[in-house]
Amino acid sequence: MLRYVRDGVEPVLVLLVIAVLRHVGIGGTAPFWLLALTLLLGMAYQQPTVQRRLAAGDLSRRLWPRLALHMLMTSVAMYLLGWGSLLAMAHFHIMSMHLEWSGARAWRPAVVSSAVCIGLGQLAIVAGLHSYLPQPEVHGVAALIVVGVATTGRTLGRSVARQERAEAALRSNADRFRVLVLDSSDIITVSTAQGDITYVSSAADHVIGVPAEQLLGRGFWSLIHPDDVAAARALHTRVLAAGPHDSQRGELRVRSAGGEWRWREISSRNLLDHPAVRGIVGHHRDITERRAARERIEYQATHDALTGLVNAQTFVPALERTLADRADPLGLLFLDLDGFKQVNDTLGHDVGDDLLTEIGHLIRSATNPADVVGRLGGDEFGVLLPHVADPAAALAVARRIVTAIDRDLSVAGHRVRVGCSIGVAMSTPGVDAKDLLHQADLAMYETKRLRRNGCRLFVAA
Repeated sequence: MLRYVRDGVEPVLVLLVIAVLRHVGIGGTAPFWLLALTLLLGMAYQQPTVQRRLAAGDLSRRLWPRLALHMLMTSVAMYLLGWGSLLAMAHFHIMSMHLEWSGARAWRPAVVSSAVCIGLGQLAIVAGLHSYLPQPEVHGVAALIVVGVATTGRTLGRSVARQERAEAALRSNADRFRVLVLDSSDIITVSTAQGDITYVSSAADHVIGVPAEQLLGRGFWSLIHPDDVAAARALHTRVLAAGPHDSQRGELRVRSAGGEWRWREISSRNLLDHPAVRGIVGHHRDITERRAARERIEYQATHDALTGLVNAQTFVPALERTLADRADPLGLLFLDLDGFKQVNDTLGHDVGDDLLTEIGHLIRSATNPADVVGRLGGDEFGVLLPHVADPAAALAVARRIVTAIDRDLSVAGHRVRVGCSIGVAMSTPGVDAKDLLHQADLAMYETKRLRRNGCRLFVAA
C-alpha cells in the first residue's frame, strides 16, 4: 500500500489542492467526485506495474496509446477544474515520467498527445466548458503551452538520447573490458601501499586455478615461491618509489592450484594517487614457456652440445671472473685423453662422441659441485677449482679423475679403454686466465712426454 501511494503521490497532492481550491471558490464547477475519480484513475495508471503490463513487459513498446491515455486523464481533470491553461506543468511531469521509464523515444508521443489534449480542451471551452480565463485569452495561453511543451520536450528528448548513447557506450566498454579480462591469460591485481591485494581479476580462476576472492589480502603472497619473496618485496619497493608513468617489472614463480610453479612476469604501476584507482596495479603474465626457451638458448650458447659441460667460450670468462674476484690461489686442471684418436679411427665418430660424453660424466663425478668443468675442444677438458688453494689438493683431484677414467668402459656396445694426461697449475699474483691456461697446458704436455695417463704440477723453473 505504501508503495502504491509513493508511486502515485502526485494525483493525491493535486486532489488535496483541489479540495482547498473548492473551499475558496476557484475549484471549478464539476462535481468533486468526478475530479477525485479522474485523479485516482491517474494514480492507478502511473503505477510502474500497471505500465509494464500495458507495455507487455517492455516499457519501450505501446508508447503512443499509453502516453495519450495518461495525458488525456490529466487534461480532463485540469479542464474540469477550470484551469486547463496550466496544463504545461502537468504535461511536463508526465513527459518526465515516461522519459525515465521508456527513454528518449517517449518525447515525440508525449508532445503530440499534449497538443491533441490541449486542442480538445480548447474546443470544449468554446463549446461552453467553464474556464477561469476568459476567451480569447485562454486560447492564446493554450497555444503558448503547446509551443512550450513541444520545444521543451524536444530538448529533453535529445538530452536523454545523448545520455542513453553515453550509457550504452559505457556499458559496451565495460562489457568489452569484462570479456577481455575474463578471457585473458593475464591476471590484473590492485594492491595497497602495504601490499595487501584489494582486487584480483576473474582470470585468476582459470589461469592459476584459484578463485579471485582467495587471493585478496595477503593471499597472493602465499603463492609466491619462497626463494622469490625477497624479489617480490624489492619490486613492490621500486613501484612505491616510481611515478605513475613508470612501469616496474619483475619475474617471479607462482604456484598454481595443481602445485606447479609457473614463471610470471609482473608489470606494476603506482596509481595510489589516481582518484579512480587508489592502488598499485599489477599485470601478471605467464612466461614459463618463454623463459624456458630463453634458458634453452642460453644453455646452448654456454654449454657443449655433446657432453653438456660448459664450452670454451664460457669456461675462459668464468676463469677470468674467478681470478679477478679471489685473492687466494686457485687450481686449474687441463686434461687431454690418451688413446682417443685410436678409438675414433677404429670404431667411428659416433662411438667417439659417446665416449666423450661418458668421459664428461666421469670428470664431473670426480669433482665437487662448486668446480667448473668444461670441454675446451676435441678431447681436451678443463677443470676450474675455485676453492682449492693448495697444490697437493689440486693434484688429489687430478688423480681422482685419472683413476675414474683409467678402466674399461662400455660405450655403444663396445669395450674401450683410454687414459688421460692432466696438467695442474696454481694461480699466482698477477697471472691472468691466458697465462694460467698456458701453464696447465705445458704441464699436461710434460705429463704426456714423461709417462702419460697421469698428472703433473706446473713449476715455473
